[in-house]
Amino acid sequence: MPRIRLLLLLAVVPTALQAQVTILDEGTFSRSVNGTRVGREDFSIRAARSVPGAVFVAQANVLEGERRRTVVLNADSLGAPVRFQMESREANTVVGSVVGERQRSLWSGRILTQKRESARELPLPADVFIAEAGVVHALWFVVRFGQGRDVVLFAPSGPAQDTVRITKGSTDSVTVAGRVLEAERWTLAGAGDAELLWEIWLDKAGRILRARHPASGLEALRDDPPAETTGR
Repeated sequence: MPRIRLLLLLAVVPTALQAQVTILDEGTFSRSVNGTRVGREDFSIRAARSVPGAVFVAQANVLEGERRRTVVLNADSLGAPVRFQMESREANTVVGSVVGERQRSLWSGRILTQKRESARELPLPADVFIAEAGVVHALWFVVRFGQGRDVVLFAPSGPAQDTVRITKGSTDSVTVAGRVLEAERWTLAGAGDAELLWEIWLDKAGRILRARHPASGLEALRDDPPAETTGR
């Protein structure tokens, strides 16, 4: 059994750049599967040039029972991935890690588990966004920058790439911490077969209030309204 090596390099903003950091969204999602609460996702999305070529830094802790995933995504000005890092723990034991970065039109990555280590290199299309399985906050990039065209969703931990179409639905509402918030409902569906992959509810500032993945039964709902969100 190969020893897991810690490859996760947290995206730390240099002191000289801290004044340039803008918080675009941060908060916590309660996560449930088929109506049963299973954990939470604490996240932040910031505009900060902490990695060469990157404009955005998205960080999250995804917790389900004793399983914890720490995720860091650096994206460019169009929301496309520059670097991705994820560490998985069971209790206090590191059980896996995923790292990767875009080098021009290629993705170069490495996946480690307790049983194996593998490297992968594959071409990336122009309109590509990170969509790691079960990670909700990164969908912010997909809806914000992928509107009006077909885009590719890419999971760094696996081979899956899905071409999806992003469609704006009707005006809706979401209840968060007892407040009814105005929302816009968006859908991500397969470009070829129209299979519904995600339903996402955004406030007027484009921040995710709720997200639902029909195939797995996963649903994420914010614990508290984002700052200055219209509601009653």
